Order: sequence, then structure tokens, then C-alpha cells
Amino acid sequence: MSGNEMRNVVELRMSFLLDHCRASERFEVRDFEYLRNLLAGGEAGGFLMELVDDRDELLIVLDSRQVFEDLIESNSLLEVSVWFYFYVLVRHSLLRSGLDDYDLADYLGFVLASSLKRKRSGFPWGVSYGVDFLSLLDGLRGEERFRALVEGGNQFLMMVGIFPEFVERRSVRRGAPGVRFYEGVARDSYREARRFPQAESYGLRPVLGVLASEMRETRRSLRRMSDSLLFLAS
Repeated sequence: MSGNEMRNVVELRMSFLLDHCRASERFEVRDFEYLRNLLAGGEAGGFLMELVDDRDELLIVLDSRQVFEDLIESNSLLEVSVWFYFYVLVRHSLLRSGLDDYDLADYLGFVLASSLKRKRSGFPWGVSYGVDFLSLLDGLRGEERFRALVEGGNQFLMMVGIFPEFVERRSVRRGAPGVRFYEGVARDSYREARRFPQAESYGLRPVLGVLASEMRETRRSLRRMSDSLLFLAS
């Protein structure tokens, strides 16, 4: 992929991400209907409206083990949006790692769901070689560099979190870098992006800081969660 093609990929994907970086902001009517049926037996319309209107209350409800277990043990995936599904799975996996941060779960849930929706043939996160990414960064400044850093951090975190076997097989067969290298690229990308003024204007500075400081546990959480997401690789 040429430098111009990589720029176009970054621009297209980041224009979408920066406008809507929370999975919970894209929940659909069917998600709230699902919660009503699960938690209130299909009744209590007032309960449903409270969840729609109060994000903080909604996220507390989604911490329920009942919601998590129903999603992974039944056919409920067919009843909810990908935004809802990924938020819940990410949130509960992060909690198991001691990462009790709603915004982190909301952000990662969005990244996973939006990547799945934009999936093309082949690897679903576009550029998959660190050398291409680092080469792209060399020619970027300002807003373009910020966008590339965030997209690169997201991409390589998902690679080592969801598809570590892909990374390790490529490392063995082609002598490419392994998981630790890409984990470091993701960490450094988030750390640098956090220092840009755009991080503040887009409301991403706190979550970028957590991603940089808690990279290893975040990656392990995604890896644990990926056992329930086998359809991603299909």
C-alpha cells in the first residue's frame, strides 16, 4: 500500500471515529427492548425510558452479570446491535483485569464494532505491518499525525488483542515482529497522541492516557474476550 493510499485509509476511518467514539451513543431501540425483556420481563416501560435518558444508570445496569451471561450463553447476540454486544463483552473482560473504567470500555467497544462493520476482505484493520505505519508517520504533522497515531494505536491493539496468533504465525514464517513489538507500537502511539491538543478537543485525552498506561492489561483483556468472538476471524 502506497503512502497516499494509507493516508486515505486513515482519513476515512478517523473521520468516522472522532465523531462517534462511544459505543453506548449508538445503542439501538432493540438493545433497550432486549434489556426490558431480560430484566423486567417485557414490562416496565418507565424502566426502559429511564435507561434511554440516563447513560450513567444504563452503564451501571450493563455491569450486571445477568446481562453478560445471557449474551454469551444464549442466542441473544441476534437480538442486539454490535455496539451493545461489544460494549458489554469488553466491559466485563476489563473488570476481570481490574480496569474499572467506563470510558475505556465504551471506546474499545466502539472500535471493535465499527471495525467489524467496515470489514473488508482480508485482515479487518487495514495496514497490518508496523514498518508501513512508522513510514507513514514520518511524513505527517498536526491533525494528520494525531489521526494516524490514534488509528495506528487502535489497529495494533486489536491485532495483538484479538488476533495474536496471526501476529505470531507471521513472525515465525516471515521473521516479522511479534506481539510485544506491536503492543509497544500501540502504547507509544496512544502516548504521543494524548499530548496533541486534538486529544482534548475530541474528548479523548483521558482514554488515550489509560490505553497507554494500561496497555498490557488491556491487551490481555481483549485476548481473554476473543475466545467468545470466533466469528470475527471467519
